[in-house]
This record gives sequence, C-alpha cells and structure tokens, in this order.
Amino acid sequence: MTKDRDTVLRMEDVHKSFGDNHVLRGVSMGIRRGETKILIGPSGTGKSTLLTCINMLTPPESGKIWLLEDEITASKKVNLLRQKIGFVFQDFSLFNHLTALGNVSIGLTKVKGMERKKAREKAMQELKQVGLEDKASSYPAQLSGGQKQRVAIARALAMDPQLILFDEPTSALDPELIGEVLQVMKKLANQGMTMLVVSHEMGFARSVADEVIFMEGGVIVEQGPPAQLFSKPRVERTGEFLSRLSGLFGEEGEK
Repeated sequence: MTKDRDTVLRMEDVHKSFGDNHVLRGVSMGIRRGETKILIGPSGTGKSTLLTCINMLTPPESGKIWLLEDEITASKKVNLLRQKIGFVFQDFSLFNHLTALGNVSIGLTKVKGMERKKAREKAMQELKQVGLEDKASSYPAQLSGGQKQRVAIARALAMDPQLILFDEPTSALDPELIGEVLQVMKKLANQGMTMLVVSHEMGFARSVADEVIFMEGGVIVEQGPPAQLFSKPRVERTGEFLSRLSGLFGEEGEK
C-alpha cells in the first residue's frame, strides 16, 4: 500500500487469531487525513478486532500498522501513540463515579499531565462541541444512553487525536436516541476529523462516508464509495449483505 504524508493510518497484511479462530486474515487498508471510512459486515467477521488491533489493545500476530510516520506494531512507545487514537466503545465505558466533566477531563490530567483547571476548561469546550455543556455536573446514571455516548465522544476529542475509532457507537441505544449521536458524528466528519467507524447505520454511511468497507471471514471483500457500493457492488456477496441489511434496518439504516 502506498504511503504519503496525508496518510494517517496504514495497515499491511494484519493477522489476528484467538486460539484456533483466525479472526483477521491479512487485512490491508489506509485512511487519509480527514477521511471517514465505515466498516460493515456480519457479526463475528473481525470488525471490532480490527479496531482493537489498531490501538494495540489486542496486538496482531503479524502484519504492520502505522500511525502517521510511526509503526505502532514495532514501537516501544505504544502508550504514547495510543494517546493519538481516540476510541468510542459501544458500551460507553464511562466512570460512574465521575461527572460528565470529570469523565472528559480525567485523561487530560492523568495521561497528559495537564493542570486541573486547564483540563476542566478543555473538557467543557468538548462537552459544548457535543451539545452537553448543561450536563457537565451530571453523573452517568443521570444521563440517557445518547448523552452517555456523546460524553464518550467528547472524552475522545479532548485528547486531540489524529484518528477516532468508533465501535458500533449506536448499537446500545434506543432507536430514538441514535439520531443525536449520529448528528455529532456527522458534524465531526464535516469538520474534517479522521474516523474509522464500525456501523450498520447505512443512512449515515451514505451521507458522510468517503469509503465503505465490507468485511467477511476476516478479509476485506469489497470497498468503495457509498454510491458505488450500494448501487453497483462488484461482488455478489456484498449485494446480498446490503440487501439483507436494508430489510432489517430500513433504507436509511435506522432500527
């Protein structure tokens, strides 16, 4: 895969197994600065594993991953590189004993060593970015699922990442709360944030993705612009999956 200075993430021939289960079977891909790419595919096909390999939560057995000029898979400074990669999980992963403001600012003080006052100011800026400045003093138990996920996005943004990974960020939400999270993500995409998103929200994919990547069986089956992939997929299996997905979620990908 070719490399240029606008490439934020680059993966070459990445393999990952759990016991006898060969989850990733030689995945190669790249993301340029400001791009939004969306990973789709059946459950158990390696999409979430791919994300956790990128930030080395589950290191791959073989293959190489670069973040900008640094090879993550060979670095002795993984924790420093991981700070440049935001991760938004499907289950929010907030600290229940901290307020929304505390959840967003804790990484700034504990990881980046920022002075507490400046960290809180930065955290408030990011809560405003996701429309939650009025919930700064609320604890997770006082927030809706959509609000919790927006706090998680603000937490990722606070670290000024080069890339944000989203692992099915709306899958744990009630249908009426999905829109508020997708709206924030659309805003980030329009602002030029580099994002790799695992999602079944096809309406979101149509409107913001630069490329949709269909994975199955641990490999990339097909990838391309949404208009091409949705209307004229080159691989029959891609068309079958998208047709089934439309039947389950509706034309716009909403439950």
